[in-house]
Amino acid sequence: MAQHEMNRARFLQLAYTSSVLEHAREGIGTYKEKKLHLILKKYFDSDPTHEEVPLAGFVADIYDGSEIIEIQTSGFASMGDKLEAFLPLCPVTVVYPVAEKKWVCWIDPETGEFSAKNRSPKKGRIFDAVPEMIYIRKYLQHPNLTIRVVMLEIEEYRLLDGKRSKTKKRGSHRFERMPVDMFAVYDFHSAADFAAQMPPLPEPFTSADFASAARLRGRRISAALKVLEESGVICRCGKKGNSILYRICSAADEFFCGDY
Repeated sequence: MAQHEMNRARFLQLAYTSSVLEHAREGIGTYKEKKLHLILKKYFDSDPTHEEVPLAGFVADIYDGSEIIEIQTSGFASMGDKLEAFLPLCPVTVVYPVAEKKWVCWIDPETGEFSAKNRSPKKGRIFDAVPEMIYIRKYLQHPNLTIRVVMLEIEEYRLLDGKRSKTKKRGSHRFERMPVDMFAVYDFHSAADFAAQMPPLPEPFTSADFASAARLRGRRISAALKVLEESGVICRCGKKGNSILYRICSAADEFFCGDY
């Protein structure tokens, strides 16, 4: 996996000049481009004439005439049609941010008052992007596609508008995510790039082994396994009881390496 060169100083300057407080003063209910999306877009291309360019029946976040960059801050579920249209034209990079470090701050929607921020115990990892790729798995081996994972420190601002608890936190809505630092940028372009991020696993391993090692839950387990299998990173190699067994594929392996 290639570690993409980053300019942390430039990113910090962009983050510094954007203010969540100013956004809040514009109105809690205002629908505007979110700060995370805006800052990443300006970081990867500072020329405003390259932004929001109509192309092949869609609007590209960034298009400089030779490359398309799409900023996907909320997942890949809506990316399929765009990739179908864009990939035959030129190289496409899909940027996906992961909060390696996160702080949470609460906003009273009536007064606009901000609480003190608290550190979230959850730590994001590069591999967290893999389950999301289930929506675009048919394109992952396309030579024009790169998935760029950006590891960030993020301040998440949430509205105290939940209806399911006295604190109004359960069922609340996210108002804004503000990136405050950048730690690393990685590009996924091949099966080898995915394999490089696999957690330590027994040989062979089950989905339960994988879930424990990758620290994934629920549907994200099966989604990640399907992405890795269809990308040629893991192979099915038998069964243990009712559990399918997998192993890491070698370069010479086909997607399925045995009956099961």
